[in-house]
Amino acid sequence: MSSLSDQLLKAGLVTEEQVKKAVEKPRRNAKPQKRSRKKQSPKQANKKEHAKKTLTDLEKFYQERAKVEQKEKQQAIRAKKEAARIKKETQKQINSLISENLLNDAAADIRYNFVIGTTIKYLFVTEQQQQGLIDGKLAITFLRGKRSLIPVEIAKRINKLDPKKIVIIPAEISTPKK
Repeated sequence: MSSLSDQLLKAGLVTEEQVKKAVEKPRRNAKPQKRSRKKQSPKQANKKEHAKKTLTDLEKFYQERAKVEQKEKQQAIRAKKEAARIKKETQKQINSLISENLLNDAAADIRYNFVIGTTIKYLFVTEQQQQGLIDGKLAITFLRGKRSLIPVEIAKRINKLDPKKIVIIPAEISTPKK
């Protein structure tokens, strides 16, 4: 007999017949039977629901932090979209200003050189346009990759709208600023 059965016999919890029966009859490894779902009493259901609803402080903190992070992400996305929309509108406005006030002449034959960074670019102008550039009445900018001649007032408006837009005012370059 096994030691557990001996101990149970000595304690008087089982009889010899019960021990023999247990030793003779090996247990089968049966599949666990599915438990039929019994209706829970209202008290048990309330306890389970209450256990689900009560969260620890750490869980509450993580939930709140997740909500805050989600709101921050949404705000960042909205701000990015708004900035892109504003940039697009500004670019449209600048392009329309340039195209409406474009002074390029197809018959121009004088090559006017100007510098952008370390690169020397050129634009063909007429004598009147060349004098306008020298006098500070005209400026040079780019529209869809092409060099464009515009009035200096329009160039200053473009600089106010987008300071990053390349606008060359030759009169300001040649005269020192005070």
